[in-house]
Amino acid sequence: MNLPITMKALQLQGINQLVPVTLPVPIPKADEVLIRTMATTICTSDLHDIKSNPFGIKLPGVLGHEGAGIVVRCGAAVKQFSEGMHVAVHPVVPCGYCVECQRGFGHLCLNMGHLGIDRGGTFAEYFVQRSDRVKALPDHISFPLGALLEPVANCLQAISRAGDIKGKVVFVVGDGPFGNIIARLALRAGAARVMVAGKEPFRLGMIPGAEVVDSNPVASVDVAILAVSAADAFYSCMAALRKRGRLVVFSLLKDAVPVDLFDLHISELEIVGCCNDEDKIEESLACLQDPVLNLSELITHRVPFENWEEAFYLARDRHDKALKVAITFN
Repeated sequence: MNLPITMKALQLQGINQLVPVTLPVPIPKADEVLIRTMATTICTSDLHDIKSNPFGIKLPGVLGHEGAGIVVRCGAAVKQFSEGMHVAVHPVVPCGYCVECQRGFGHLCLNMGHLGIDRGGTFAEYFVQRSDRVKALPDHISFPLGALLEPVANCLQAISRAGDIKGKVVFVVGDGPFGNIIARLALRAGAARVMVAGKEPFRLGMIPGAEVVDSNPVASVDVAILAVSAADAFYSCMAALRKRGRLVVFSLLKDAVPVDLFDLHISELEIVGCCNDEDKIEESLACLQDPVLNLSELITHRVPFENWEEAFYLARDRHDKALKVAITFN
């Protein structure tokens, strides 16, 4: 296949400076796959990267890590993929050698690589990824839906960290894409009751089967899941827990927050972190194909790459009408 020499991409050049540029098409290494991007979804973390660069991305850099597309070239050592295959990617690239990888915790790798952070991301016409982090997609899965492969895997990790929630009361704080997916997965896992708190009626109305709550269900839930980066949401979660309740911290809180250790002690509460996922790609792919979960309806907008500014405006500012925004490529 004859490939172009250059490609269009979105490059972060400084705080609040996302700029369209022309870059060379990357060349895959022996263990990598070159993918023609067909769809990439905007993650909340992308918006944080643009606003404040909390992960310290070395600039300039191409952002984006939720992507799906078509294989156009394979490295010499790649055997499981061929040109023309439809694929989605997992952006996390564990080293395989550090102590955490050796313990089986590749998602917590000490030398972790990540699309859009230390290597070119998916906001480009082409990108490369190590072949073991690429997953073949059935033809009936659309590229925008396929781009949700890793976000759904992360949400499955939140359910896993919550423990056995069958028959239990679950409280999700956050009405964004992650809160929506987590609530759906909690119902799928057999929770007796799933309550969701948030600020946008439009988004809250897109979680079938969940109960929207305006006030905190004080000391009445078994599991609370923090799915928004806000200190007041953290305190809402803590206040909602009954004795021996568990809080799953899914969303990033960059600044320290005080914790009432006396209450944690006398109530035997638990606080657990949740970052990336422990090899949940297969389960995630099954979820993408589950008609009951109907995850495709989360993608409220599909915007051509040429109109990228509109896509980011929708994802950043129009929570009253947008949930998950996909950038599509011809």
